[in-house]
Amino acid sequence: MGHPAADQLRPARTAWEALEAAGATNEEILIVACNLSGTRPADLSTVGPAQASLLSATLARRYEAIAVGHDGSVLEIATSNPLGHNLEVDLAFACGKRTRVTVASPQALRAAYERIYGESTELTGAARLTWVVMQQPGQPVAAPTHGAAVDTLDAIIADALDQRASDVHLEPRDGDLIVRLRVDGVLHEVTRVPSAIAPLLMSRLKIAAGLDIAERRRPQDGRATTVFDGRQIDLRVSTLPLGDRLEKGVIRVLDAVTTQFDMGALGFTAGERYRLQKLLTSTEGMVLVTGPTGSGKTTTLYSALHHVKSTQTNLVTVEDPIEYRLEGVNQVQVQDKAGLTFAAALRSILRQDPDVVLVGEIRDAETAGIAIKASMTGHLVLSTLHTNDAASAVERLADIGADLSALSGALKGVVAQRLVRRLCPECSVPVAVGELPAEQQMLLTGKRTDRLRKPVGCAACRDTGYRGRMVVPEMLVVTPELQRAIARRADRSELENLARQGGMHTLWESGVNRVLAGQTAVHELLDNVAAPTDAGASQAAVDQLMRELRTKQEPTGALPSANAVPPKVALMSAPGDKAQRVLVVHEDRDARRSLRQALEAQGLAVLEAADGEAALAYAQQLRPDAIVTEVAVPKLDGLGLLQAVRADASAPHVFIYTEQTDAALMEWCRELGAVDACTTAVEPNAFAARVRDVVTARPIAVRQAS
Repeated sequence: MGHPAADQLRPARTAWEALEAAGATNEEILIVACNLSGTRPADLSTVGPAQASLLSATLARRYEAIAVGHDGSVLEIATSNPLGHNLEVDLAFACGKRTRVTVASPQALRAAYERIYGESTELTGAARLTWVVMQQPGQPVAAPTHGAAVDTLDAIIADALDQRASDVHLEPRDGDLIVRLRVDGVLHEVTRVPSAIAPLLMSRLKIAAGLDIAERRRPQDGRATTVFDGRQIDLRVSTLPLGDRLEKGVIRVLDAVTTQFDMGALGFTAGERYRLQKLLTSTEGMVLVTGPTGSGKTTTLYSALHHVKSTQTNLVTVEDPIEYRLEGVNQVQVQDKAGLTFAAALRSILRQDPDVVLVGEIRDAETAGIAIKASMTGHLVLSTLHTNDAASAVERLADIGADLSALSGALKGVVAQRLVRRLCPECSVPVAVGELPAEQQMLLTGKRTDRLRKPVGCAACRDTGYRGRMVVPEMLVVTPELQRAIARRADRSELENLARQGGMHTLWESGVNRVLAGQTAVHELLDNVAAPTDAGASQAAVDQLMRELRTKQEPTGALPSANAVPPKVALMSAPGDKAQRVLVVHEDRDARRSLRQALEAQGLAVLEAADGEAALAYAQQLRPDAIVTEVAVPKLDGLGLLQAVRADASAPHVFIYTEQTDAALMEWCRELGAVDACTTAVEPNAFAARVRDVVTARPIAVRQAS
């Protein structure tokens, strides 16, 4: 890790101290250090409290370094040991910035530290964590705070927190204990603990987690709590015997401060947030989140709880285990040995007058039955299942014995999800589609690829090319057609087809949209989401649709007949020769009509489409002067439609008129080429006048269908 904490793991004195003991002056040592490391002396004359926000006091102590300043995305670090192992890489990764190392004497660093943080320090390596150990139930006891095993474990946990690791793996191998961290879903080795300390470290971990240190023949599970950098961190500890009295340990790090329970921060697009939040506005019904272990299901559910939480709602959860303690939420821990199962807890919860109930997982028919009944009697029930996609959730519930007739009326929606790594913003670079492997090029056939990016690797991402993860969702919203299909036990493929007709984007489609937006790479998506067998054939389907439309057209110059209009598209006004045509795209019929009336009052001819795919076909076929679209529309959202039509040389003007109020979303729409983006708070007639002014000022030449 580059900062061994125990005395046995570090030299008796630093190189600087050794040179001082030999009679060298600070100025002489500084010149030698700069020449050996290829760095320059640090200027600490202007260092003060303003630098505290650049590097935490904990990191400064651990790495014996301070932040001097930053130039854009480059952070200047001063240290007395510029040759320290992985110093630059570790700090770059912890701070999320590229770093530039400079050199200063230990005395100058200590003085600068006092000016920055307002406290004195010896800058002597590993940070100290405050542990709380449960010796007896309800009797917290402070743990020992010194010794080789304690200091080494503290350094490992601190490293995990700095690197945003979700898990720490302690694995005996070749006499040593290998330490690996899982960062952004990927394990990487960080250090090895010598065999002399390894058994003591495992015993120290067991004490902290309240486990039996003498028991090495059976698995054990426990919890520990520590305070690090002023915040409380919960740790779930699991040990596993490997034979020959060896044990493997895994620590799950639960840091509520760095875990953001916000749908936007998790990676849901504006349209996806809109659809999910619309599900959560229901006062009753069931919403499920599905996916494999480690796909972020619980975090999504906690984000949902944060969205619905208020002083007027009673929120109760039943979990095994409780991942994070949430303020304002009543959380129940399942205890099977005491008879407090999911089903038993759920029965009791329903007598507590809840508004929203979160069931950690539906595992059996009894729990499923109670949850379904609760969702039909005035409660919003949130829960998880382990399935590969959204449509499979119904089959899974049927397999465990749920009543599908009742489920059809209770289920409001299913969110299936995966996690993919985000490209590092510091080092990712644009890539042409022709530079990708042939099989990846085929998957992007017919799509706009001008924003594709690829990973490179830098110190800020520890040369992985990625930093952080984002969700890739598949959102099934139950429509009346789906309700009937569930009640008659339709198979998964039929349910998926009906869901897609209702606007669901599959996991693959959602992932490809993120690739095309430059947020992740194609191979990262392929590592986490299976490509469908017909991936890459979408353009052929579009071409076929265009051929079918052309065969149904009236003679040149006339509008298509009613039969020629793409599905879910209606011609609401017959445009005259001089009237500019505007295509209105919105899932809600009343919203479309409201806009239509305002636009027609401005002398414009109006076409309507209820989903993005139909709107795109209509735009390519009839060449309207402008498109007015909501962001969240089925099949192809407003941003996807915007990008698709802007690829045409004779593209219509595109306006975003949305219920969403995210300023960043509006700015992104404009960056993608929207003429204007505004919320429905703008009065429809004023918005329609804006559309009229634009289309009449620069009308598009092409009017007739090609």
